[in-house]
Amino acid sequence: MRVVWGVCVGVLGFCAGCHTRAPVPTRQPIPTVAPVAAELPHIQPTSLEPDLTRLAKTSEKPVGLPTDRAYRQVTEAACQALVTQNAPLANALDDEGRVPANCATAVDQLQQAARYFAALELRNRAAADGLERFYQLAGAETQAELLRESFPIVDDALKRATAARAASVRFPLDPADLERQRTQMLAQLEQAEAGSELLNIDLKRRLGLSPSHERLWPSGDLGVTADTVDTEQAVNAALADRPELRGLRALQASLSPDTLPVARQRLREANPLLGASPPPVRGLARFLRHTRGPGAETLAELAVRKGQLANLIETRERAVADEARAAVVSLNAQTRRVQLARDRLDSWTASRDEAIKKRDANQPGAEFLVPQVTLEWLKARAEVAAEVTAWHQARVRLKAAQGWFAWEGVGGPKK
Repeated sequence: MRVVWGVCVGVLGFCAGCHTRAPVPTRQPIPTVAPVAAELPHIQPTSLEPDLTRLAKTSEKPVGLPTDRAYRQVTEAACQALVTQNAPLANALDDEGRVPANCATAVDQLQQAARYFAALELRNRAAADGLERFYQLAGAETQAELLRESFPIVDDALKRATAARAASVRFPLDPADLERQRTQMLAQLEQAEAGSELLNIDLKRRLGLSPSHERLWPSGDLGVTADTVDTEQAVNAALADRPELRGLRALQASLSPDTLPVARQRLREANPLLGASPPPVRGLARFLRHTRGPGAETLAELAVRKGQLANLIETRERAVADEARAAVVSLNAQTRRVQLARDRLDSWTASRDEAIKKRDANQPGAEFLVPQVTLEWLKARAEVAAEVTAWHQARVRLKAAQGWFAWEGVGGPKK
């Protein structure tokens, strides 16, 4: 009998050994780069100045506006409407809400509300980003336009200075200085035109337009409002209307044992280590939960999630309030900068008018004074244009901090 039992144990052990899986061989990675010894030679410091002797002399480029270039007009309202409409992630969230649901449970309704507020937040940001580029494009085109107005003045002065030097006649302007000034203006024009082209590429995509040779031309009222923005009013508006905060508050108000999955998901979005799901409940325990209500573990988790959501809301409220405060500071400061730039422009305008009067009166030296003052006057106009576009960008950032771009597309915030 003992022999039989020993044989059975041996057979069972053999069978168990047969079912033991063999160790999986380690997969060797395929190298994508050959190893290089990390040895760098010693050297004495040498000059890093580039050798430009082989670079050809810059060819003469027309500085006027190309006559064969086609433009499409875009206003602030059209820009805001199109970039809000063509926000891809927000559109995907709206499409998710169109998926047929099995039943309209509390979880389904809360998830739909969460997607709604998340889509509004994305559209708010899309509108802000698009409008910032709209005003950057307006600034770049204005700078290029004012630079083009400056070239005839410099070219005329350079022509006269060169002719005077060839005739050995005294002239108050040095041709070399004028050449350097013209070269610097060409570099600025190249930068403005390249910036405009890059902004066109970016803004067309945001507007939902296909790439084409046509350029966008921003138009509309670029005026500035000198009213000072009240910080507390702006903060209160941001705390009340920002879609992100409204979504969190809706989740907090609807939190229950049934909606715990939505709360876990939202907490995981804030931090992947949060919102861990408990083990699934099966069998008798699941039946008792439906008949007797949530157990002690569920109620304990509910209390934890309430505290976590409260902390998350408090953190985001502080961040949104600070964003609004910073936007108010920037906007009010930029308003002052516009005023100062306008004052400088007024001063140069008066100087230019005075120089023209002297020239018309044939006063000595006035003929050479007018082009110099006119160039400074054009620079002052460019400074004003730059400060004005910066003011509008600050206004856009404040409006985005308050979340108002999103609500303008749906008829205003729901109180």
